[in-house]
Amino acid sequence: MDSPRSDATTCRVTIADVLGGVPVISVMGTPRTIGETMGSRLKPRLQVLAQYLLEQLAAGLSGEGRQRMGRDDVRKALKPSLDAATRLEPAVWMELESMAHAAGLPPEDLLLIHGYGDLIGFFRSGQVGCRSTYVSLNAVHTDHGLPRMALAWHLDPALLPYVTLVRRIPAHGPANLTLTLAGLQPVAGLSEAGLAVATNELRVVDGAPGHLTPNLVAASLTAPGREDAERRLRAGPRHGGACVHLLDKDGERVSVELSGQHAVRLPDPWPQSPRVHCNQPLSEEVLLMAGKPGDTTSKGRLERVAALAVEARACAPHELAGWFRLGKGSEGSRDPGTAKVDGITADSTVLMICDPAQKTIHLLRGGSAQGMGSASL
Repeated sequence: MDSPRSDATTCRVTIADVLGGVPVISVMGTPRTIGETMGSRLKPRLQVLAQYLLEQLAAGLSGEGRQRMGRDDVRKALKPSLDAATRLEPAVWMELESMAHAAGLPPEDLLLIHGYGDLIGFFRSGQVGCRSTYVSLNAVHTDHGLPRMALAWHLDPALLPYVTLVRRIPAHGPANLTLTLAGLQPVAGLSEAGLAVATNELRVVDGAPGHLTPNLVAASLTAPGREDAERRLRAGPRHGGACVHLLDKDGERVSVELSGQHAVRLPDPWPQSPRVHCNQPLSEEVLLMAGKPGDTTSKGRLERVAALAVEARACAPHELAGWFRLGKGSEGSRDPGTAKVDGITADSTVLMICDPAQKTIHLLRGGSAQGMGSASL
């Protein structure tokens, strides 16, 4: 739905579209057909991205000869994830396997992209992970009187060219719209079942060979409902950590913090209040597993955005975008405190807003001249 105050454009997504400055790929059919289509279309990007992330991972390692880590070392470490992915949700694995074949890469190289944030902690790399800010608003705080979820993804600028929105229309199961890196590493999505999913990366030290948290996110987007999605999220052990958030069409929400060995559902004593989460754990169990160095920007972002969320009333998508200095002419964008926080700028932020009751998303990449785009399932 358009707001008269917004610069959004509502459209039906098709192949080769660009929505809010983000390229869109639409795929349909069986999991293997979907994987082959994405692998063929994204082949050059996947090959370059896999090499870049491997180099980044290796560059962050120090001591004990770890500088000599190569692609074979990563592939060996990811072998358990192949079996874990197959057991969790075969359709997701078939898609990834076919995608790798079409891109001319071994599946482990796609898993490197898929689970890069997990592997930073698993290998004790000093690289900074992808930062993100999650917001959940209830009916009181939104312009349409329905619950809303948003994720601001604060990226390494080098990764911006790989950001892709994937629209899946599978032969079996719900269709979904997913924000990804070249079709992998999903960070937020909306399924036809009326379920919105978003994730904050968490650095942990108890990672163990097993599931990659992005694969759990992908599996949750194939679930028929929130309860089944939450069950899939708890599969372990995991290479790394994340907080995964679910919001269904009825306004029921769940946030689960994951480390390698722990899965903790966060308490929600005030479900009518906004919820904000960034890149530091809130539960005691996962906090004890927090890795070093941590994200120095997380606490400040959480406090700033939480203050804005509590005060929000009838907040439209373009106003929410203003909290991150995105969009044009919104009141929030005039707040210099939202322009740059510890090196995070609007031009390296991608915002996805999900309205599960309406099965609609709003999408905007910082620096895009297009303005916010909207699409419905």
